[in-house]
Amino acid sequence: MKAIYCDEAGNSGQRLLDAEQPHFVLVSNDFGTEEATSLLTHVQSPQGAEPKFKTLRKSPDGINRLIRFLSDPRLDNSRLVIHCFDKKFMVVTKMVDLVVETLQHEMGRDLYQGGANLAMSNMMHFCLPEFCGEAVAEKLLEAFVELMRARTDEAVQAYYLAAREAVDASADNDFRNFLAPFADQELFHTWFDGMGPNVLDPAIPALFSQMGVWGARKSDRFRVVHDKSKPILATQDQFEQMMAMSGEPSQLVGYDRRKFHFPLRATSLEQGDSKEHPQIQVSDLCVGAVARFMKYKDSGVPDTLTEAFVDLVGHRWEFDGVMPSAAVTPKDLKTDSTDARNPIDAILSHLVRRGRK
Repeated sequence: MKAIYCDEAGNSGQRLLDAEQPHFVLVSNDFGTEEATSLLTHVQSPQGAEPKFKTLRKSPDGINRLIRFLSDPRLDNSRLVIHCFDKKFMVVTKMVDLVVETLQHEMGRDLYQGGANLAMSNMMHFCLPEFCGEAVAEKLLEAFVELMRARTDEAVQAYYLAAREAVDASADNDFRNFLAPFADQELFHTWFDGMGPNVLDPAIPALFSQMGVWGARKSDRFRVVHDKSKPILATQDQFEQMMAMSGEPSQLVGYDRRKFHFPLRATSLEQGDSKEHPQIQVSDLCVGAVARFMKYKDSGVPDTLTEAFVDLVGHRWEFDGVMPSAAVTPKDLKTDSTDARNPIDAILSHLVRRGRK
């Protein structure tokens, strides 16, 4: 059976505001063993050690080998799937999803229709530091992350102190009104209760999205082999519950460009050792290059490998994921399609059927 092979970079768990690792990246490929082994000849050392991006990037010779690797035309968009998460922006999206979406749902409204959740997240990302000040914005995001991690009474109080400070600091009345639900402690149990333990870990939504992309690309079902990852191991059972049973068809669900096939077309999720799978080594090299590009592209610091990355693959690798943009209208967000099926309904129906087996 065919398989896809995944590796990640920048995983700091729920510490999403780690300045040293601002992005989480997941890359997967569907190369066969012979193809992957051939690709790795560009970076192999005379000693035959396993090629690792973090080792190769430290020397001029290693960088030259990586550039040769990236120049191979087999590394094109049809064989790779890339998801990149701006971790600070992900905190904002989670605040919108957990607080605003929950409250809107209580009123019978669908915040995902038309991409309103994306528009609100983009607006909040840029307006929070602009209207409230950088220090107040950072304090609010840090308090929210700590609340999600610690879940103690002290963390709750610290979060609401930070949220009320942001409301009071806002220089714009409309934005102050937007922030009000985040600072309303009477609403806390409406959106907080029943929350899962890994709500801030980008590795989980990234892998779910990648399974959806490969499910749309492939006519046959496939295995998923992931380099060792604690959050993926911890949620392996949940992922497998989302996979189609034998003979079970999948349907296109979701909204506009965000549609995906569900149940997932993967048959299994395994932890793999890169020493045994050259395909994971290929993903390691690709994910390292993407993470380095994301870190240096706007820094103004000259970087030979980043410049080569732009020249060699910048025009042929497509990124998806969770990244901020200035888009706030359905047209600009590409969320103006009117045909939609709420994926939650399909997921719940599938889980009920599995429970009967």
